[in-house]
Amino acid sequence: MNGKPLAAELNSNQIVVATVEGRPYYKIVTTLKSMNIRFSSLSPEEASKTNAKIIITTKNEAALFRREDLMFDFQLDMFPPLFKAMILKNLSGNYLEDILVVGVDPGNRIGIYVLYLHAELYSAVQISMKDAVKFIVNTLSCIKSSKKILKIGNGDWIKCNHIAQEIRNLNRSVRIEIVNEFGTSRNILPNRRGNRDVGSAKSIALRTGRIF
Repeated sequence: MNGKPLAAELNSNQIVVATVEGRPYYKIVTTLKSMNIRFSSLSPEEASKTNAKIIITTKNEAALFRREDLMFDFQLDMFPPLFKAMILKNLSGNYLEDILVVGVDPGNRIGIYVLYLHAELYSAVQISMKDAVKFIVNTLSCIKSSKKILKIGNGDWIKCNHIAQEIRNLNRSVRIEIVNEFGTSRNILPNRRGNRDVGSAKSIALRTGRIF
């Protein structure tokens, strides 16, 4: 699991944004760009003639397509990592191991890094413990996966233990590992906008820890 974005290796024609409605179009393309997902823009009529794996449109324009596996603009209003997970799952089919890994660096700012289907899914920095736990719980509960692993760095044992206990109490099906943080901050850029926090969380996600 190298954390390389799966979308970067995909032809943009595999994902098509197909709507002539201005506001939904802006919302869709802004979200896809923020997730580093490449895509093409076509009219619904043009998109209906393609063999694109994923077509994102609106409910109003769905009748223009003769397929039932469309994705819609309103789904963007759900938990953001879930939308990207749906895209990656649709693109990968059953070719990749269905595994979800959440790496957590529990420092003053809590870095979170999410891997899904061996690809980078999402990253975030949370200031409060409450918000961090909420984000982790939502990630683990919303995204469908046959194997879910939460890996927490041991640099701050009080926060590490708190997060592990909270998640265990809420979801006992998740495998929780405590990871040795030594060296996870090496070769990471200065802490601009949480780079170091997310970078450490990524290193934690890629390491094997001991079972909590």
